[in-house]
Amino acid sequence: MEKPLLEIYQILQKLTGLHRQLLDTVRLEREVLVQANIKGIEETTHAKQALIEAIHQTEQERVKRVTHLSILWKKPLRELTLPKIIIEIQGRDLPAADQLRSIHNTLTLLTQRIAEQNDDNRGLVERSLAHVHQMKKNVLGEAEPKASTYTQRG
Repeated sequence: MEKPLLEIYQILQKLTGLHRQLLDTVRLEREVLVQANIKGIEETTHAKQALIEAIHQTEQERVKRVTHLSILWKKPLRELTLPKIIIEIQGRDLPAADQLRSIHNTLTLLTQRIAEQNDDNRGLVERSLAHVHQMKKNVLGEAEPKASTYTQRG
């Protein structure tokens, strides 16, 4: 594998590791949300933010390397997506193309799972907030009675 591609591959490996950590963190987030563990929620929130920042920084490094590759290959940057890089090199370096394809598939799967878990966590929080809002109405006496038999006083 030529050096620029090797550097991109190494960055993609780092991104994969960061995404795995992020997936573990959003799964843990679900657990602490269910437990209503305030300290755990704070910790997972901070961990998520740190991982997302690390992912953004690593992604910027990947873009720099791909920009360098676009100069070497004399191709526009927008044409050097990972699938197009794989197609470009598979004729001359099949093992490298297979490695890149594998890591691309892994990253795609990880991002899908992270998005699904985040959606699930968001739904849990939204349902919890709706219950809390209803409880607040009950405590403040703003809820509409479901039966005319009982009043706030009994």
